[in-house]
Amino acid sequence: MNVLLVDDSASVRAILQVYLMGLHPTFLEAEDGERALRLLRLSPVDLVIADVQMAPMDGIAFVRALRGSDRPALRTVPVVMLTGDRSEEVRAQGLQAGADAFVRKPVDAKTLLRTIQDVMPPRVT
Repeated sequence: MNVLLVDDSASVRAILQVYLMGLHPTFLEAEDGERALRLLRLSPVDLVIADVQMAPMDGIAFVRALRGSDRPALRTVPVVMLTGDRSEEVRAQGLQAGADAFVRKPVDAKTLLRTIQDVMPPRVT
């Protein structure tokens, strides 16, 4: 499984990698939405985990760009958004943009893994 971690904090990206180790993913990392979009043009992924608060392109604008892409794989890749913002407005904006789920910061491993399980399509065996 290929996972793209998009967060302007290297320490948050490192923590997420530790939390997800049991899934045995290959990680791609980006500091903001613009870099993430460039990476996605080169390497498809199975899951995106992205922070809301980033610059110059924030997480919500990033998800809008994904969902508006001319590439079908980008329009449908599961996206979990991370936010420290407690307002329902931010959550509503993210869901309207096309995010599949939200996890509040500080992130705990159990919640993140449960959320990933909920948004990932079932595997064909």
